[in-house]
Amino acid sequence: MIIYRSDETITDEEDGELRKLLFSCFSFNPIFLARRYFLQRPGHRWLAKSPAGEIVAHAALHEKIIGTEAGDLLIGGIAEVCVAPDHRGLGISKELLQSIDQWLRARGIAFAMLFGQPQVYASSGYAPMRNELRAGSLLGPHWNPFSGTPMIKALSSTVWPGGIIDLRGPSF
Repeated sequence: MIIYRSDETITDEEDGELRKLLFSCFSFNPIFLARRYFLQRPGHRWLAKSPAGEIVAHAALHEKIIGTEAGDLLIGGIAEVCVAPDHRGLGISKELLQSIDQWLRARGIAFAMLFGQPQVYASSGYAPMRNELRAGSLLGPHWNPFSGTPMIKALSSTVWPGGIIDLRGPSF
């Protein structure tokens, strides 16, 4: 069962379950022992729960305004997509992404963006982005904020802009 939740409504119990799931899925990154997000707290979350009510998969969403050579663009930045090892291969991540796509379309957001492995996300309609990316950091040119291939999915007939994309802050 896929459930939408704004991040601010996550209960203490769900917070613990999410941190455990994220820690197990993302190379045991210790940041997830302390909090349920990597770089920025997302505004929205989709949870997949087992029949017993346990969180078995998750995807976060940031509503983000990026800079393009054609002007500002509101996108849905998808982050921290993960599925518990014993629930993989069942299509749960596709269901999560489809739910996010519907939510974004209903709000007139033309693109979803994520950083990931093309072979994993291509079947959900994501394609590698060819644009040069910029992101802000105090570490300047020595900072590489991108984990995975930047990928986009068009959710409308709007054409993805060419040129440099400025994420205006950290990636998601």
